[in-house]
Amino acid sequence: MARAHVELQLRWGDQDAYGHVNNVAYARLLEEARVRALWMGAAVEETGLERHFNAGGAGDQKMLVASQHIEYVRVLDYSVRPVVVEMWIGKLGGANLEIHCEILDGAAADRTVVARAITVAVMVDSVTMRPSRITDAARDAVAAWTDEPLRLRRG
Repeated sequence: MARAHVELQLRWGDQDAYGHVNNVAYARLLEEARVRALWMGAAVEETGLERHFNAGGAGDQKMLVASQHIEYVRVLDYSVRPVVVEMWIGKLGGANLEIHCEILDGAAADRTVVARAITVAVMVDSVTMRPSRITDAARDAVAAWTDEPLRLRRG
């Protein structure tokens, strides 16, 4: 199956006193990649997922983050070169989906995983804010972007 890739520039404010990217910045990078891929259709690949998961394309549904688990693998030093967030759907439920991600540092030939994350997003009814089943059309669109789930260390 396929994975979507989103290139993101680090910002000066992403680093901490040690000169490496702060743990809080990782959550922001994941959020930006998720928005670009699922809402804006701005991944390197054309996924078509934005037609099903953004506020305008999801009809009467909204996507909310229910949980996010980030595993830090190595230090990410501040740099002007972009990082790449590689993302795919690791699991699809009735009203939720698990968005699996790896944050990669380095050029395409020698990219290094610096973090892994699983974000659980839930589709909810825009009025009642109760979970709402993912549409059949969205399920079909997700199928091409589904891959093996990550196995994170649990603490």
